[in-house]
Amino acid sequence: MEGNVEALLTVSDLCKTYGSGDGSVKALDHVSFSVRRGELVTVLGKSGSGKSTLLNMLGGMDCFDSGSVRFAGKDLGRMSDRELTSYRRDVVGFVFQSFNLIPDLTAEENVSITVGSKGAGAVKEALSVVGLSDMLRRYPSQLSGGQQQRVSIARALAKDPEFFLCDEPTGELDSETGKVVLKCLERLVREYGKTMIIVTHNSEITRISDRIIRMKNGHIIENEKNPSVEKVEDIEW
Repeated sequence: MEGNVEALLTVSDLCKTYGSGDGSVKALDHVSFSVRRGELVTVLGKSGSGKSTLLNMLGGMDCFDSGSVRFAGKDLGRMSDRELTSYRRDVVGFVFQSFNLIPDLTAEENVSITVGSKGAGAVKEALSVVGLSDMLRRYPSQLSGGQQQRVSIARALAKDPEFFLCDEPTGELDSETGKVVLKCLERLVREYGKTMIIVTHNSEITRISDRIIRMKNGHIIENEKNPSVEKVEDIEW
């Protein structure tokens, strides 16, 4: 923690092994770091580095073997199944590489499934934030890949989560479309004060990040503050 900036998420000595005996794989090996409120953090690593496993642990989608993950002081490892469901539903906004939109629902309807009592106003506002106010009635098949990803971002935003977990959010997009999507994510942090972790193998995304965590073979090999945070429009891919 620096100054008066609050640590929202704290990971301490986290370990996760899949399999047993000679066939076991240590996906996370004593991983520790913290994320401050309002921070944009990129977790960078190649396939097999442990970054996606880490995202699953932070999102309450998988259990860890030892260590702890604390969100706003609450230990995920001590939560009941019901509490973890509430955590995933109410606290975390997920953005995945594959969009995960329901094909027979419109953009507006896809976003609506997350809002609960917040209603239509939250849906339209979220779609406006990502620049899709004029595409509420379109189905996923009528949208480009970048537009579909922006709908998925709106779906996460509409429930007003405390922080976002983004798994390769530009992985299926070309560079120019990816920049449009990154601009939406950047806006959520810089203008709306959201906290965000982006898991990726794309080193260019680190340029807009406040902090960069590099992983290799289940270890954090680098955790440093970005000395010169850039804006998406200034990046040449």
